[in-house]
Amino acid sequence: MTSAQRPSSTPDSPTPTATSMGGAADPTAVPGTTEVLPSVVQKVTAYSAREIPGVVALGASASRAVGAVRQTLTGNTENTAGVRVELADQQAHIGLDVEIEYGVGARELVRALRRHVPKAVEEIAGVTVVELNVVITDVHLPGADLDADSGATPPPPASL
Repeated sequence: MTSAQRPSSTPDSPTPTATSMGGAADPTAVPGTTEVLPSVVQKVTAYSAREIPGVVALGASASRAVGAVRQTLTGNTENTAGVRVELADQQAHIGLDVEIEYGVGARELVRALRRHVPKAVEEIAGVTVVELNVVITDVHLPGADLDADSGATPPPPASL
């Protein structure tokens, strides 16, 4: 008799039971604990925040500079500057500093962050975000990268 013809009452057949359908605990699960560290929540927050259109960078300019030096010295590309996490009982309070692109509405961007970041943290880390405080630290102006790369100074303001 092949396994396809085996009767459904055999012990190794995958028939749903009360325990696998949400009843009592799964008897085949190995007991233990799971701990999610704040650094995990911090990384998920940083990555998911960067997914929002209009977010140019995380952190204030000083923290971004420190992150660039750290990346140069260690080779670590996981920059989580501008993300603060307080974690207790699988509930997170998150502070997020962002630089936004000129022309992007701050209210809409913050709404998008408040929708997307908690969802990503919950799905990936299994932690509930109970508070997300957003600080807009800077506005990235068009052409600012070109001025910084070329070493040119911006034109002086027009006199009246």
